[in-house]
Amino acid sequence: MPELPEVETIARQLNEVLVGKIVSQMTVYREKIFSGDKDVLIGKKITKVSRRAKVVGVEFEGFEDVVQIHLKMTGQLIFVEKTKKTQELKTDKTQVFEKRVAGGHPSVDWTNDLPSKHTRVEIIFDDDSVLFFNDMRAFGWVKITNREEREKQASSLPPDVIDESFTLDYFAQVLKKSKKPIKLVLLDQQLMGGIGNIYANDALNMAKILPTRKACDLNVSEARKLYKAVRYVIELGIKCGGASAANYVDTKGLGGTYQNHFLTYKRDGEPCNNCGEKILKVKLGGRGTFYCPNCQV
Repeated sequence: MPELPEVETIARQLNEVLVGKIVSQMTVYREKIFSGDKDVLIGKKITKVSRRAKVVGVEFEGFEDVVQIHLKMTGQLIFVEKTKKTQELKTDKTQVFEKRVAGGHPSVDWTNDLPSKHTRVEIIFDDDSVLFFNDMRAFGWVKITNREEREKQASSLPPDVIDESFTLDYFAQVLKKSKKPIKLVLLDQQLMGGIGNIYANDALNMAKILPTRKACDLNVSEARKLYKAVRYVIELGIKCGGASAANYVDTKGLGGTYQNHFLTYKRDGEPCNNCGEKILKVKLGGRGTFYCPNCQV
């Protein structure tokens, strides 16, 4: 599942390429994942693409409603823009160059011809560039939401871990109130927004805290270390453009590089970067949990 850094990255990248574009055509291939009247978007100009929690929001000029997109487990957003350039050779030859921005669950659709069998929504713009929403498992969704709905959503959401409102005091109070394993608390999107399995594992290793410990048992010093570690790994993830499957990273320059910085995630059996002890894997809350039995206590 794409986590906060991956969703933040694709929102920033799409903001760079979509602002100013006007919707000319929209096709919904899977009705159950779409909510709203798609026809109201025709002729609307995009003014901003942003992220809140793990939801991408697209805003339009003179239009209060916002298109919200949740990638869920296997969702992708892929922007494709083709330009033609005439090469002055012995005979003039026109070549098509493709600009592509892709984010979300990595798959061959990042680089293959589109639309594909996984394309759920296709948006064509006035300059013939296209935004595809793909989703293999069709758990993701696209919704047109009004201001009242968004305000209701915002009031029920906890602070993102990169927000100013996500303070050490807030974090410490959350831990103090919970008897759950600390890793499950970090993953609870009702308590804090944006930490997924990858970054929870690495933050706990950086803070040298065992994932199975009760959150309320952490002392002040440990809570502070973990708070700093959470902020650090999330910010590093954003800087790296998120994490991607290695076999998709280099193709056309797509994908993130945080996987090159994994401390424990999917490194079971490998040596801990800090002490050399083999990293172990257990299941916690149904999720793969990776830790160093020597460093993390």
